[in-house]
Amino acid sequence: MARALVETGFLLALNPRDVNHEWALRLLEEGERGAIELYVSPAAPVEVSLILRSRGLSGREIREALEAMEDAMARFTKPRYVELRLDHAALAAELRRSHPELSFLDSLHAAVAIAEGLAYYDLDDVVRRAIEEEREKRGGGISHRERGAALDR
Repeated sequence: MARALVETGFLLALNPRDVNHEWALRLLEEGERGAIELYVSPAAPVEVSLILRSRGLSGREIREALEAMEDAMARFTKPRYVELRLDHAALAAELRRSHPELSFLDSLHAAVAIAEGLAYYDLDDVVRRAIEEEREKRGGGISHRERGAALDR
């Protein structure tokens, strides 16, 4: 079973009006079948909250949106939540130095994927490339099966 990190793009795509909604549903269905185990990046709820706030949503509306995301996932599978640790933040700082194209939150997503050995299953190609480059440098990686499934979106 592939261990798959999802982040902000996935959470936003849980909205039926989102252009990537079908992709998110496919991941949920894979989780329901046991083909993948979904792990939510610890930075993703923060990033989603910031995005929704920047779109003018109130605190109540943000809470409702986050609860709707949790409910949508729970209908299919029980996602796991990775605990954000100091070593993740340290690796994220290193990643921002070697990959200046990564934002602060994107570097946290990448660091969690690398440190926890999770396949990156989200939509951000910048994050995906940084993870792949770092894994190549470190001599690690994910299996061929995980790589194919991650890119099949």
